[in-house]
Amino acid sequence: MNRKIFHPDNSHCSFMNCLNYIMKKILLFLPFACTQLVAQEQTHAVNHLKITILSTMLAQHGIGEWGFSALVEADSIKILFDAGAHESTVLENSKELGIDLSTVPTLILSHWHDDHTTGWLTLRNSADAKNKNALSVTHVAPGFFDTRISSKGIEQTQRQKDSVLYIQTGGQIVQDYKFTEIFPGIYLTGPVPRKYPEKNYTAGYKRKDSAGNMVEDNLPDDMSLIIQTAKGLVLLSGCGHAGIINTVTYARDNLQQQALLASIGGFHLLQNTDEQIRWTADQLKTTGIRYFMGAHCTGIEPVYQIRKWADLKRGECIVGSVGDIFDPEKGFTSGPLTR
Repeated sequence: MNRKIFHPDNSHCSFMNCLNYIMKKILLFLPFACTQLVAQEQTHAVNHLKITILSTMLAQHGIGEWGFSALVEADSIKILFDAGAHESTVLENSKELGIDLSTVPTLILSHWHDDHTTGWLTLRNSADAKNKNALSVTHVAPGFFDTRISSKGIEQTQRQKDSVLYIQTGGQIVQDYKFTEIFPGIYLTGPVPRKYPEKNYTAGYKRKDSAGNMVEDNLPDDMSLIIQTAKGLVLLSGCGHAGIINTVTYARDNLQQQALLASIGGFHLLQNTDEQIRWTADQLKTTGIRYFMGAHCTGIEPVYQIRKWADLKRGECIVGSVGDIFDPEKGFTSGPLTR
């Protein structure tokens, strides 16, 4: 069993009862899980893929912010990946780009940080007004609901509170415990094994694990989306706290060592040394990577270091901005600022 869904006891329970129930009770698979799980050796390639950036710092359209969100359109499937850092950013940017999020049933939250989750309820409520099924299923990884401890020692439980309100709208929350095919040719990594010492997160923060123990917050809930195409694998990451190479290695280990076509999103390389960036670029080069977009927390200088050391060309390795598009047939479509 690798996917589980939370639901409160009944609609009349108190807020805290709902919260306690969600944190302690694990029930059953989503109805579609049994019909859509496919043996790993029976792989399916997505024929038509389009990824549009809806939140990051640079904005050649709409509003920029320290956050991340992207819309994935893969054949007939639509997925919103992350929800941005402010309540309305993704909503406003999607409107400016002519994107109707009420047609998107699935949301993935890459990890618990505010800059990826703040728009969760706003987006659900806005889309739900037009379509009850819009953003009605949210995927997270184990550890997402752990209590975090702030630098001032204050317990942070906002994600638990958000989950109660989300479920009260009729939404369903699925935890993905391992590498899982959620739609044909579309995979979630679940928690990523940390084979290499890529500590791409800020050290020193604490969390309470499911047993109530105080441990380092190494972001165990960090997960990425993998899309299989005829040209290779496409990785979409929120922050890559588990490490971009750890994530790519895990994905390829589960998908017959297929070549990596593209890595897109935030990869938290901004604090890495030149030596660490060089190692990352060298490892990416061995995967056969053709395209790299460093958005959000990747850092601008690391993007150009990777372009150089992974032997990519101008236009194949770019700094991500709002409105940028990736298509396996066309590569990146971006504005003049980052082209």
